Amino acid sequence: MFQHDIALMFGCASLPGTEPQALALPLSYLYHHHLAPPALRPRALAERRVDMRLLVPSEVDPRAAMAGLPPLIKGYLRLGGFIGDGAVIDFQFNTTDVCVIVKTDLVTDKYAQHYARSAREPGGAA
Repeated sequence: MFQHDIALMFGCASLPGTEPQALALPLSYLYHHHLAPPALRPRALAERRVDMRLLVPSEVDPRAAMAGLPPLIKGYLRLGGFIGDGAVIDFQFNTTDVCVIVKTDLVTDKYAQHYARSAREPGGAA
């Protein structure tokens, strides 16, 4: 990311299961608290899209929602990542997928310093 001056990273992250109602808390939390700004916000294709607003904001317990998120999604959120609008059910992999966007200029200083240091070290992760 630092070595190649990458400004934007994006990809898919998965929640286990294919029942949106069973994932109402994490999906609603992601939508209400981490939705990407309009200029960066991808939207799932209409024919595949599942609305993530399954609970109203007052029904979302952020602490409980974060505790139940897969580690990869938590990690992206800690980096300052955003979530696209709409989830997609992947029956083949038994997952519900969301688009994650990380604008690298928003990566928190703590993580930026860690990854920059790791990239400079021999055999370091980057």
